[in-house]
Amino acid sequence: MSAREINVTTLRRAVDRCCKTIEECGTCERATCLIGFAQTALDYARTKNTTRVPQGHKFVPENDLRVYYKDDLLEAISEVLLQCQSCQDNHEDDCVINVTRRCLERALWGEYIGFNGSITAYLMEVGKLHPEMGQRLVKLYQEKKKSSA
Repeated sequence: MSAREINVTTLRRAVDRCCKTIEECGTCERATCLIGFAQTALDYARTKNTTRVPQGHKFVPENDLRVYYKDDLLEAISEVLLQCQSCQDNHEDDCVINVTRRCLERALWGEYIGFNGSITAYLMEVGKLHPEMGQRLVKLYQEKKKSSA
């Protein structure tokens, strides 16, 4: 899969809206920030015209304890799901979509949600673990999918 099959620019804009900015954080340390790391992964994918970020999933910051805005994160995750190719058996942990989704999950829920390449299975899992936000995510995803059809 190439970066041309996903809209990296749209994903980047969605992730950018989650950034707390230097005004709120004081400094910008992208390597240790979940949103900054997602931005870096998306920039890499765009620059290299690839969807694979080598070992990207292993470098998602684990110690970012910032409190992000939930609505922005849900919007960004719904965009990530919309751009996802639902690779099923061909799912790669190092896919830029997967790396970005992991950053956003960690920022929103403080944990990773299992993903096997199926958006439907993912949404069901989110709904089980986080019922209220799961319902909101399903609604956002369905609205985006409907408007992009």
